[in-house]
Amino acid sequence: MWKMQLLDENHLFIKYTSEDVVTLRVTDPSQASFFVVYNMVTTEVIAVFENTSDELLELFENFCDLFRNATLHSEVQFPCSASSNNFARQIQRRFKDTIINAKYGGHTEAVRRLLGQLPISAQSYSGSPYLDLSLFSYDDKWVSVMERPKTCGDHPIRFYARDSGLLKFEIQAGLLGRPINHTVRRLVAFTFHPFEPFAISVQRTNAEYVVNFHVRHRCTSAPHHSRAGQDFTPA
Repeated sequence: MWKMQLLDENHLFIKYTSEDVVTLRVTDPSQASFFVVYNMVTTEVIAVFENTSDELLELFENFCDLFRNATLHSEVQFPCSASSNNFARQIQRRFKDTIINAKYGGHTEAVRRLLGQLPISAQSYSGSPYLDLSLFSYDDKWVSVMERPKTCGDHPIRFYARDSGLLKFEIQAGLLGRPINHTVRRLVAFTFHPFEPFAISVQRTNAEYVVNFHVRHRCTSAPHHSRAGQDFTPA
């Protein structure tokens, strides 16, 4: 038994694999594994899937929010996944096609890579409206609904309105007022508030960590036709 997650109050989703994979003696991603849906109340095994199962991938793609959103039934909810958002679905489809068309890829490898995300930690995905791809367009190379480290760019991350295409706000992830060393790799991870205009970024450069608190700053002195109405300024 390697990982597990709660699907609801009664069901566990468990991933099994060999001991060598769990203990990191083997890091080959093509190692066989399988998934089990277990009912804790009736102590029954509901289903078993291999990590190359087309059926499980179809369930994951069509009901992704049930796997990863712990607050799916809360009053404030902005889910942005392949099962609830067309733009997120396009991103996943491009990722899937890239694996299929890769030199050592193919359909089976694409299924294995996508199912490799399971089980999911519900806290690793943000429900912030500012990351909702149906509301805003942004480059998911720099920030995404999954809260994981990404490469830190030299320029602010820009968010454009889907309906108008206008720049609505931007986030500066770099170190303000400090020179940028382009010889080292910089990573940054964002954690967004579920609905307020507030985010925390943790930037890593070698062994140095910098934490920024980003709050909304409205540009009152800028003209109405300015390119940006507001930004998230590090505090």
